Amino acid sequence: MKIVQSIFKWLTLTFFVIAIFAMTIGQALPIEFADWKVMHLFYDIILQGLPIAVLLTLVWTIKKERLKRINITIGVLTPLAAVLVFYYTISTMFSVGFSAWVNWEIIYENRENSSKTINRQMLDSGALCYGPKRIVQLSPILGIWNVVTVVDTSEINKTDWVLVQKQGDMKFP
Repeated sequence: MKIVQSIFKWLTLTFFVIAIFAMTIGQALPIEFADWKVMHLFYDIILQGLPIAVLLTLVWTIKKERLKRINITIGVLTPLAAVLVFYYTISTMFSVGFSAWVNWEIIYENRENSSKTINRQMLDSGALCYGPKRIVQLSPILGIWNVVTVVDTSEINKTDWVLVQKQGDMKFP
């Protein structure tokens, strides 16, 4: 039983660290998922897994060695915390879980590395409409993420870039 408690303890703590990082510091970093489908899957797992992870803490927080009063308090407060996390999840789904930057147009490709591009993007919020636009340089990391840098196309060194003006991820008839 101690091994099971230890496994659940470290799994839930790791999940909490990843979730808190993704919802706080991760939002401020200039690194984004390269594919919006992977981003949605990641945030779906995080947002839907938070209440479950809170409930799983019961496995390793309730112990026979503790006073019955403390175990009852933990047993009551943990489901309440799960409900609060569930409502927090619902409120953040629309701001974090559904919106994604979508490549409207690939404007430039780097001469030396064609996977490094300058794109015109729009924030796609699904049924909530399109948001702001931006022009960014995308530099891939491990094929999963992009380092995103906002650029002004009038100030780039045109000898390093090839004008391609390709259609991005948004398809038009």
